[in-house]
Amino acid sequence: MNFEQIYYANSQHKERFLALLLQKKSNESGYYAAYYILTSTKEIWSATKQHTTLEEINFNKILEQGFASNYRALILLAQHLFMASTSFDLDRALESWEQLSYSVALQAIKLRWTLSRESKEDFLE
Repeated sequence: MNFEQIYYANSQHKERFLALLLQKKSNESGYYAAYYILTSTKEIWSATKQHTTLEEINFNKILEQGFASNYRALILLAQHLFMASTSFDLDRALESWEQLSYSVALQAIKLRWTLSRESKEDFLE
């Protein structure tokens, strides 16, 4: 997948996400989808980076912080894409998201889907 050509919220989002890709090279689609969301805004990334490593994302610590409803819904989606949590509520998320959050969510889902397909194809070859 060409990460240079996907949708980004802004140039800083692209910088933060691509910097993480340089540090961790793997085919973990859940990791990429979650970090795509967590790097999407300065506010989310500033509040979440201290609770993340290249191997683990501590969503319990992240969610203890106070976030606006649109950001909270994005973080819950990140958690769901990362570890199939059951706390994500699509209806509630759609009610809270403005266009930017919605676009980030769609791209994260597409990342998860595309990368999981690519890793299965690599495994089958």
